[in-house]
This record gives sequence, structure tokens and C-alpha cells, in this order.
Amino acid sequence: MRILWMTLECILPANTGGRIGVFKRLEQMTNRGHEVYLFFPYDSDIDEQGIQLLKKYCKQVHPYRRKKTIPVLFNSLRYPYTVASRNIPNMKRDIQKCLDEEKIDIINVDFPHMLIDLVGLDLKGTPVILNEHNVEWKFYCQISESATNKIKKFAYRFDAGRLKKYEEHIVKCINPSFVTFVSTDDKEYYSKWMGFKDKLELIPVGADSRKKDDGINKNQDGKIILFVGKMSAEPNIDAVTWFSKEVFPNIKKEMLDVKFYIVGRDPSDAIKKLASDSITVIGGVESVEEYYTHADLVVLPLRYGGGVKIKLLEAISYKKPIVSTSIGVEGTLYKDGKTIPVADDEIKFSNLCVEMLNSGRGIDDAYCIFERNYTWSSVGDKYENLFKKVGTNG
Repeated sequence: MRILWMTLECILPANTGGRIGVFKRLEQMTNRGHEVYLFFPYDSDIDEQGIQLLKKYCKQVHPYRRKKTIPVLFNSLRYPYTVASRNIPNMKRDIQKCLDEEKIDIINVDFPHMLIDLVGLDLKGTPVILNEHNVEWKFYCQISESATNKIKKFAYRFDAGRLKKYEEHIVKCINPSFVTFVSTDDKEYYSKWMGFKDKLELIPVGADSRKKDDGINKNQDGKIILFVGKMSAEPNIDAVTWFSKEVFPNIKKEMLDVKFYIVGRDPSDAIKKLASDSITVIGGVESVEEYYTHADLVVLPLRYGGGVKIKLLEAISYKKPIVSTSIGVEGTLYKDGKTIPVADDEIKFSNLCVEMLNSGRGIDDAYCIFERNYTWSSVGDKYENLFKKVGTNG
């Protein structure tokens, strides 16, 4: 099957949840013999190495530098900047050329922002699949609500409204054959918001299956609590700040030798200032495996953010004890709190952390759910089945 694949950015290195989700799906499809013609905008020279690596997986790779030109800024009056800056004439031209010259079976689009580059093209009846990683405009509303800076609060609220109107228009204009979701909650909301219930499909994100040990660490020098995530992302900044200031001190009262490690690239200045004798800001790392291996507990103290959190599934794949907020497990089979302890206030959250650290309890039940539903292999099966169902020549 020949797949014309459009995505938001260069997906290698796969060092954020969004990039991991897109790359792992793409890898699943290419490993199964499907040909991918990949189109995406990119931001800086740092992405050049990733572009070269993608050529090992794809039949064709078409990157386009995202620029802050006058036409883009002018177009931002009509669309949110995140959309306007991805409305790239050269990309539209090359997509049309690909459709004209190759027998494309599926147009696969990650994020509604990228649908702008299909407007006005002759799609030749090729079915379009739109992958919604979260309900983006709702995510902007959440950032606005949590922002303390009044300008940032207004800017995100303003763009949330514009993004909502854009998506309502663009989805009806392109009329995709199917819309996929990683979250059960987002799928349910989208059904009420946009309609076309028969065209919605749940295909979760995943993690690699690991069967090394029972996940229980035996640190001799105190307990280690771990958080992993891109540390310039607003939900992660809020989560780590809340945990460090409101939750961790309560844990320290019960366990003097406990330490908190914050792992993730691009830590903001606010995150760096959290560092202390018992809080370590690691920053970006080549591999998170070492940190998961030595962790006694993984926390997901997220208070907002859409979609399914790959950091949750990753922690489960390492069989690590976890404590999460309801947002951290939202949209998954873990949201009932039966296999992953869940709390939303600082006292309950800290009490659960102490309980999990003292008990040494594993997460066998959560891991069984993971193996049945959230390995990348099972995700690949669902994705491929959908492609075969709607592909013109599949």
C-alpha cells in the first residue's frame, strides 16, 4: 500500500510524546512492507539529521522549512499561526505532483493543522485519514485557564476560538473517510462536537514491550521518584512545579531520604530553579532506560493536557509503580483507578506516593492490560486494518 503521510514536524529524533506517537506508527507500517511518502514542515537546522534518518524508513521524504515571512504573518490574520505557518505553497505543489505521479492509496494526516495543505488540490478520490492526537483547541483553553500571565491567558484563549472555527471548517471541507483518536474521552467529545459517529476510530498510542524484571527497584541509598517529559511543555511545567512545591514536601516529612528526578529536554528556567539537594533536574538524555531502571516510583502529576500520555504507557512498560492524577490516565483503560492509583489533591497524592514507596507493590494487573492493548505491535495491527479497510488499492 502506498501512503502519502503528512505530519506536523520532523519526527526524528523521537524525543517527545507527539513525535514518538507518529514515528512508531510510521515504523509499524513500513516494517509491514507499506511505502510511505512523507511530507512535513520543520523549524531549524537541528532537524537535518532527523530528516536524513527518515529516508531509511520512507520511499520519499519531503521536508519544508517553516518560515516567518510576511505572507505567513498576513495569513495569521485569517488562521492561527500554528496553521498559517504550515500553509506552504511548495508543499501543496509537491503533494499534488505525488498524487498525479504515484498510485497513492491513502492520504494519512497527523493533526488538523496539516489539512490546510490539501485545500484546492485534486485528491483523485483518494481517501483521507485524519489522526487527532488530542482536541487541540480544548488544550489551548486549558493552558489559558492555568496561565497566570494575563497576556498569555488572552492569547491562548483567542487562538483556541480561532482553532475551533478552523477545525470545524477544514474537516467539513476535506471530509476525511475516518478520524482516529488516541483517547476514548476525546473520541466521545468529538462525536458530540463534530458528528459523523460512524467515521471515528479509536487507535491508541503505545510503548515498547519490555520483560526484563518485575520493575521493583532495590535502591540502597534512598528512594527515587521520577518524572519524564518534555520540560518546555506547559502541562509538564505545571505538573512538576505543583508536585515539587505542594506534594513532595509532604512525602519528605515521611521519608527523609527520598529524591525526585526530573528528566526531559529543554527544561525552562522555572524548572531549573526547582533544583535542590533532593530535587535533581536532569535535562535531555539519549535514553531514559537508565532512569526508569533506577526509579522506585513514577509520578504523573498532570493537571491539564489532552490525549493519552505516552509517559504513562512507557512507565507501565518498565513495570514501574505509578501514581497519577486523573488527567494522567485520562482516555485510557486505567482511568477507573483500579490498577493505577489516582489522586487529584496534594494530600491524597502524597499519601499514595508514600504508600507505594513503602509497600513495594508491583503493577502486574496494569501490565497485563498494557500487553493486550498498548504495545506498538497491537497498535500497528489496528492501524493497518483501518488502512486496508479504506485504501483504494489495498
